[in-house]
Amino acid sequence: MVSDVKTLEDEIVRVDFGKMVWVLNNFITNAIKYSYAGDTIRISTQNKDGKIRFSVIDSGVGIDKRYHNQIFDRYFQIPNESQNGTGLGLAISKNFVEKMGGKIGVESEKGKGTEFWIEI
Repeated sequence: MVSDVKTLEDEIVRVDFGKMVWVLNNFITNAIKYSYAGDTIRISTQNKDGKIRFSVIDSGVGIDKRYHNQIFDRYFQIPNESQNGTGLGLAISKNFVEKMGGKIGVESEKGKGTEFWIEI
């Protein structure tokens, strides 16, 4: 189902509502999973170069820069991580976002938290 999503800046973006919810839910779930008890998770939108950027930002364990390009690959899991998972969530998110004409990315540093973002 394609829907118009109205953001805080009153910009309208055409997206597949179900896929968009799935992606943001995946980002939020990961932020909770990899954050510390009592941490704050921030969800934001901003107009960036004519596109709307949705971000989920945590102050959790972070991701070593050497894995940033691989985390969107199917079945990839960061070595020696104790969390259970299939390694499919971010790969599926990337597929959904790209099919909607957007971009997906990560900014993170080990021990300093993570920001997952999409631009549509």
